[in-house]
Formats: sequence, C-alpha cells, structure tokens
Amino acid sequence: MNRKRLLSVLLIVVLSLSLASGAFAKGLVRITYYFPVGLAGPLATVMNEYVDEFNALHAEEIEVVPVYSGDYDPTMQKVQTAVQGGNPPDVFIVEISELPTLLAMDAIIPLNEFADEEYLADFFPAFLENSYTADGQFWGVPFQRSTPVFYWNKDHFREVGLDPDVPPTTWDEVAEFAQKLVVRDENNEVERWGVTISGGWNDWIFQGFARQNSSQLIDFVTKSITINSPEALEALEFWVHLTQELKVAPPHSTWSSTPPDFVAGRTSMLYHSTGVLTFMKESAGFDFGVGFMPANTTYGAEVGGGNLHIGKGIPRENQEAAWKLIEFLTTPEMAARWSRASGYVSTRVSSYDLPEMVAHTTEHPEYLVARNQLDYASGKMMTPIFQRVREIVKTALDEATAGKITPKAALDRAQDQTERLLRDWLD
Repeated sequence: MNRKRLLSVLLIVVLSLSLASGAFAKGLVRITYYFPVGLAGPLATVMNEYVDEFNALHAEEIEVVPVYSGDYDPTMQKVQTAVQGGNPPDVFIVEISELPTLLAMDAIIPLNEFADEEYLADFFPAFLENSYTADGQFWGVPFQRSTPVFYWNKDHFREVGLDPDVPPTTWDEVAEFAQKLVVRDENNEVERWGVTISGGWNDWIFQGFARQNSSQLIDFVTKSITINSPEALEALEFWVHLTQELKVAPPHSTWSSTPPDFVAGRTSMLYHSTGVLTFMKESAGFDFGVGFMPANTTYGAEVGGGNLHIGKGIPRENQEAAWKLIEFLTTPEMAARWSRASGYVSTRVSSYDLPEMVAHTTEHPEYLVARNQLDYASGKMMTPIFQRVREIVKTALDEATAGKITPKAALDRAQDQTERLLRDWLD
C-alpha cells in the first residue's frame, strides 16, 4: 500500500472514530420496558403508541424498546427469568402483590430519590399501600390500577321485572336477583347464569368479599394470616350457596372468558375488574350498569393492577431514563388517557379535573364507579412467594365452589398450607 493510500485509510479511520465518539457523547440511552395488559390486542397497541410519543419527545437522548409480555403472571415470570439471567428490564409493570418477591430477588431499586412528596400526594392513597415497605422505602409507582366492580345487564333485568337502574347492593340481594335471572332449558340445563364470579383471579375478588365482611385474608404489615377466619368462611359459604345450592353461578370460569360471556349474554351479572370497562362498552350490544361490589357488613374491595418499577443493576443513565418514562406515563394527562382507553382508574387525583376527563366522565359516569369505590378499598394482599400463596387460595376457592370440599375444610387447609409455606417470613 503506497503512502498516499495509507494516509487516506488512516484519515477514514480517524473520522470514523471521531463520529463514533460523537455518537457516544450524544448519550442515546436505550432501555427495555416490559408491560402487561389484560386484553392483548387493543391495549397493547395503545401502549405502543404512548412509547412512540415518548421516543419522539426524547429522540436525541432516549429510546424505549417496549415489550408486550402477556398477562400479569407471564410478565412476572419473564421479569424473574431476566433478573436471574443478569439482564433485568430497565422498567417494567408487574402485579402489585409481587413487591415482596421482587424485594427478595433484589430486583428493583427504591424510588424515593425520584418521587418527591408533591408528586406522590396526587395519587389516590389506596393505590400507594402496595408501594411502601415498613422502613418508608417507596418501590413502585401506581399506573394501571383497578378494583373489581359489579356489572349487570339491564335488558335481562327488564326481562324478569327488575328495575334496570337498581343493582343488588347486598349479598342477599345478589342471590335473590340471580335466582330470577338464571335461565334453564327443558332439561334444567343452564342457558344463562344469574351471576358469575370470574375465575382465574377469583382470589382477588374473594379478598374483597372478606373486606365486605369486615375482615381480610393476610396483613403484610403485621404478618398475620386469617384465611380461615369466621368472616372469610361466611364469604365462601355464600359463594358455594350460589354455585352448589341455588345453582345460579358457574362453579368454574376463567378471567379472560367471562367478559366475552357477559357481552354475549351468557351471564346477567358479573364480578370483574374495571380494567375491562372499555372492552365492555365497545363490545356489548345492550345497556349495562356498573356499580360497587355488593356489601355485607360494609362495602369493600382490595385494589389491584400493576405498578411501574425500575430494575436493579442497570447503569445510572438507564435508571434516569426509566424514571423519565415513568414520569411521562403518570402525568395527570397520560393517566387520564390510559383510563379512558382501558377502564382502569386514573391514578392521579388531579386528572379527574382535566376538561377532557370531566367531559368523558359526565358522558360516561360508569368510569367513576371504581374511583368512588376507593373510599371503601384497601391495599391488596401480598406476601413473599406470592404466586404459590395465590395458588393455595385459588385451589381452596375452586374446589369449594365445585362442591369437592366443604368451605371450612378448604379454608382450614389453605390456612395451614400458607402458614407452613411462609414459616420463615412469619418467624
């Protein structure tokens, strides 16, 4: 190679290194974002649109790579796999009861330095209960948050002579109404259920029933387990009364199948998340109502949904970029947009004063039901190795409502299994 050619090559190399150095100096940070949604198609598309907007606003500094990770359970599994593999996602949403598991894995960082008091004061208090540990550390920002609510088909109410604008407000009225609404064929086979308590996350709904009976299943702060309390037993006996004695509710269902069942007219009343409200409105060809879950000694619910977390072990610049994404997604304006798109409760109190939210909730007051139910709502049950605790409780509920075991035997067994599973935590 002659000297002139060699100088040309060296010049190209120097220029390339200079350009590369400039690109690095520019500081484009790429972060991964795992997110779940309960109904894949439409809401996953909406979230991708939000990320595109964020990327456009921060085109010179940050690129967010969104990863739709399925429902909550598979999302948590993906997060665990990534953390164990040493490649945690930078920012992610998981179900709120997973906080103790995330802490046991050392998977997340506290957010106290990012989230100041003024910022946090605008979140509904019940949504913050699953974000703190006893030492005052703040770990997760409420985003897609919910409570279970009660849906009813107004056409079915009219058909059987019930006032379509007056839902049941007590457990006894649920049973009374369901007996009028159930439809059976000439062989006494059910064609339409009177009421459905959605399976899959029926443990979450059952926690609400315990609250409606002035009790709870597990207290994370005091480390007390009362799954088989008299109040919880009365709640499960009521469920079994519906499924096995009156036979007005299905003994088994899945979380994803029951909203389509409701809009198809296969059940007249439904317990499910407010997070499917927009799906219901877009899919149901009839008038339906949305109300508080009916009470026993009181109204009650435990909040649900997902919080935003920042992964541990990522570079500082990634942490800061992840927080910018969290700030963007949780502005009052974005929280309101997500609520209107999904049916989830907007987590920011001030968002309900925005003109577009006032107009929306005035035209569609059903979007205020879950927000108003927060007056009777509490933080959700959470423990270490929560998925295994959930399976214990779900098995107890499923077997009792299917008539395989008595409610008392089911809850006594669940109490014993949970105490043994969490022995180290309880000590």
